[in-house]
Amino acid sequence: MRKNLQLAGAILFPLFFSSCQEKRASVAFNTEVEPILAEYCFDCHADGMDEGEIDFDAFESHEALVADIDFWEGIYVNLNSSLMPPSDKPKPGDEDKARVMTWIEDKVFQIDYQNPDPGRPVVSRLNRDEYNRTIRDLFGADLQPAAAFPEDDTGYGFDNIGEVLTLSPALLEKYFAATTDILDQVMVTAPPKPKRTIVNPGSFVKRKGGPDPGGTMASNGTLGVQFQPKGDGEYLLKVRARGSRAKNEWPIMRVSVENGPSKDVRVDSANTKEFEFPVRLRKDQQRWIDVSFINDLYDPKAKDRNQRDRNLYLSGIEVTGPLVQELPKPGPAHQRILALADEGTTDESERAAQIISRFAALAWRRPHDSEAENSVQRLMEFYERERNAGGSFDEGIKIALQGILISPRFLFRGERVADSGAKKGSVPIDEFSLASRLSYFLWSSMPDQELLDLAKSGNLRAQLDQQVSRMLGDPKAKALTRNFAGQWLQLRNLQLATPNPGQFKSWNDDLREDLRMETELFFEFIMRENRPVLDFLDADYSFLNSRLARHYGTNEISGNEFQRVMFTPEQRKTRGGLLTHGSILTITSNPTRTSAVNRGNYVLENLLGTPPPHPPEDLEIPDLDEAKKSGKAPKTLRAQLEVHREKAICSSCHSRMDPIGFGMENYDAIGRWREKENGQSIDASGTLYTGEEFSGAAELRTILAQEKSDSFIRCFSEKMLTYALGRGLEYYDQPAINEISSKALEKDARFHEVVKAIVHSVPFQRTRSE
Repeated sequence: MRKNLQLAGAILFPLFFSSCQEKRASVAFNTEVEPILAEYCFDCHADGMDEGEIDFDAFESHEALVADIDFWEGIYVNLNSSLMPPSDKPKPGDEDKARVMTWIEDKVFQIDYQNPDPGRPVVSRLNRDEYNRTIRDLFGADLQPAAAFPEDDTGYGFDNIGEVLTLSPALLEKYFAATTDILDQVMVTAPPKPKRTIVNPGSFVKRKGGPDPGGTMASNGTLGVQFQPKGDGEYLLKVRARGSRAKNEWPIMRVSVENGPSKDVRVDSANTKEFEFPVRLRKDQQRWIDVSFINDLYDPKAKDRNQRDRNLYLSGIEVTGPLVQELPKPGPAHQRILALADEGTTDESERAAQIISRFAALAWRRPHDSEAENSVQRLMEFYERERNAGGSFDEGIKIALQGILISPRFLFRGERVADSGAKKGSVPIDEFSLASRLSYFLWSSMPDQELLDLAKSGNLRAQLDQQVSRMLGDPKAKALTRNFAGQWLQLRNLQLATPNPGQFKSWNDDLREDLRMETELFFEFIMRENRPVLDFLDADYSFLNSRLARHYGTNEISGNEFQRVMFTPEQRKTRGGLLTHGSILTITSNPTRTSAVNRGNYVLENLLGTPPPHPPEDLEIPDLDEAKKSGKAPKTLRAQLEVHREKAICSSCHSRMDPIGFGMENYDAIGRWREKENGQSIDASGTLYTGEEFSGAAELRTILAQEKSDSFIRCFSEKMLTYALGRGLEYYDQPAINEISSKALEKDARFHEVVKAIVHSVPFQRTRSE
């Protein structure tokens, strides 16, 4: 079953939404729907025809026909998006389309507009980015503890979808290890371990005499190294050395510290030994540590060849210290935790209970219920056990906090109903759940104190619009750019792009970063300034620095800093909106060439919400690059694809994708403008699947921003609602999409209005009581 429905066509939508506000007139299948289907659909999908595997003859009864929701979902989507009937076939009028779709909604989907289904409850594990941001806001420290976690799975285009965010035993171990690392950094409860510095023979400096700097001392002399103490105190100096004898006497090694003590020791072993020298040093006074050989002897006449040459051999020096260090003062995050206790509370157990209880309420994002109170009591037992075992107050707190951070109440997000005694059906979620849902939607993090205070007072719903505006203006809203825009627009794929360096010599990581930054700043500007979302399709501005401006063919920008640039009428012919961003053009290209198929599919799926079906698994798709190498392919990509589309099985999808891609053919595989391909002039004209003709990218953008504006707004609303809910959309979400799109259109489809319509929608505000 298709989860992400493309709901409500541009023409039909006002009819549908207005009918939601009052009792809908019943539509009869036999007398009102079947005649329309017979006139416009049965030629291809009945009477022995089953194009696209849609066959009205396959049902033995009316009841079986109505019961097949999957079957009608496909018809509903195709009617909504004007995909069917095809552009070369007669199309039903607005009222006929409305009649068929109303019947599908009422009789097949059984949608109750007076009491819409909010959808199944969602329980979602914090993904990697949400975990990092939540830890940051909980402790006030940017620690990035999830860096070593495995990549999160994705569903419906996003990595915050509850049903794919599973928790394996291996991942649970990583969460547990992460809590240890987090708390070790936040609450330092033991002095740091003494620092150990090792100097190998290659770093020795000849200070006196003739020894080998590599560590062999065949004659009297001195080797040394410089050492910088990191703190005042006792240090342990270890010298690793061995010796050789002459006249039964071993070498004498003198170890001395500049302006400090010295000591002589006999190196009485042919095997390497460690010789220890305690020494007191002061911080920030660089010292020479010298090792001298002071009793050299050479006796060539000795009968025992092993007794002829007395030498000293150094293998290394190790300095450890200071050996005793004080416990550092609590840092800001540590103080933040301790400040949870009431000032003036002197009883340690009472202070611990206050800290643990209040920290748990913050981490779990809601006040305690009876079950949570029981959990807090168990955490207090961990604290007391640590204290009874000799641990400090902070160590006891630390082990209790670890239990809070590994709790499902922290790792998972779920909604609770406002009325615990509600009957089955649609019920509002409580305000703490609403605060959490809102903050993870816009910030990918926990609610801040203002949201929690409003939820506690029961005033969050009443001030929801003000909170949305506040939150979208907060720097934490950059999470919406990285996580929503990064996945909706597939910007994350830019990191994986590999344009052929032989063909695209200007490609490098700096350009990759510039392309990403342009699109992110563009999204942030539309979000922050509450611009109409149609700017995404055809804005007269973008964000450039000098390097990216040169890439686009202009030298009018100077400096590495990005700045907002307004395009001239002449520049508007080649630049404006997402489809002219080098980031989008690069990720929709192949390493060696552009791809009209990828670009067309990108527009259909991400901007219009009408993705073509996947090709059959057994379909052999010809390799255009191989054909080109063999000399059998036409010179231009357009001509190659026209040959490609001669296959009937390919034509139905490629006739929708390819024309859009042709409109973008003036841009090469890394987004530069060009007029020719392989010496041939580029033909950037095309006809959309709904019949609109265009010539070039500028006209294509205009059609998308005007003729297809409702389709884009609806697609944008669907993508954002999917991200906001953390689940795929179903047929019963149609009323919500209709209402969101309608409210946005009423206010110029500005960014904030789309977000506000989403947070006021039934699936965002309510859940099923199950």
